[in-house]
Amino acid sequence: MKALIITPVPEDKKYMFSFAGLDIVYKTKDEVTAEDLKDTEIVLGNLPYTLLKEAPALKWVQLDSAGIQDMAQLSDGIQLTNASGAYGEAISEHMLAAVLGMMKNLYPYYDQQKEHVWKNLGSVHTVSSSTVVCVGLGDIGSSFARKMNALGAQVYGIRRTVHEKPSYLKDVGTMNDLDSYLPKADIVALSLPETAETKHLFDEARLRRIKKGALLINVGRGSAIDTEALIKVMQDHWLKGVHLDVTEWEPLPKNSALWQMENVYITPHISGRFNAQATYDKVLQIFHDNLAHYLNNEPLEHLVDKKAGY
Repeated sequence: MKALIITPVPEDKKYMFSFAGLDIVYKTKDEVTAEDLKDTEIVLGNLPYTLLKEAPALKWVQLDSAGIQDMAQLSDGIQLTNASGAYGEAISEHMLAAVLGMMKNLYPYYDQQKEHVWKNLGSVHTVSSSTVVCVGLGDIGSSFARKMNALGAQVYGIRRTVHEKPSYLKDVGTMNDLDSYLPKADIVALSLPETAETKHLFDEARLRRIKKGALLINVGRGSAIDTEALIKVMQDHWLKGVHLDVTEWEPLPKNSALWQMENVYITPHISGRFNAQATYDKVLQIFHDNLAHYLNNEPLEHLVDKKAGY
């Protein structure tokens, strides 16, 4: 049985994938050709769908990301698993940093520092007196909700279907309830996958449903926010601050108005990835555990519902 590992694995970690009867091939994404996939049953890591769809022996793809992009198009005969659960801690810490940076005026104070200006920018809000709405309650959204609850915020959640309400949420609703939650929010945090239902979920009307002066964070997929609508809303100074770790087009075009917009802060889709060692270690552990399950004919963890898109 042949497995192709695309995600970089340090030499001192390769022992994790030494299973009897398994032929492991390590390659980078750019090195892989259709010839490599002719007899490959397992792929660990992210390859283009256009390459995978032509792999005749492929039975299982394990992604190193939580998002699946166009992999939902893989045939029903190919199991698809993701790395959900590996990214929540690192990304939610990034979200917390973004909240505090905007809430406490740290960004404009840094701008003042560069100009040698000593000036009080006025009153600020506190987390403990804030209402937070987390749109998306997967690993990332839930991790952020727990952190904000621990700091004293009133936290509400929005998810596709309602399950039992966790203790760190004051209430939880579905997408049908979203518009009733937004006007009470001081902080709106998006950690949504990209699906037909989430594309431009936040159009101009919905952006203006958010309380004036609130904070908006997006770490899921950039397509959840209509870019032109966001530009218009921020030209009107509707929100106090917007932090985008993801944008509708990536890389964000150099001529995008978002780069120069007051109170819009951008990071280049880096809140997750492998920038935190803890994230990388978790991804490799997910690979190892699922590989053991597969070889023992056991159900895989982190299975993706291709129809739902996550």
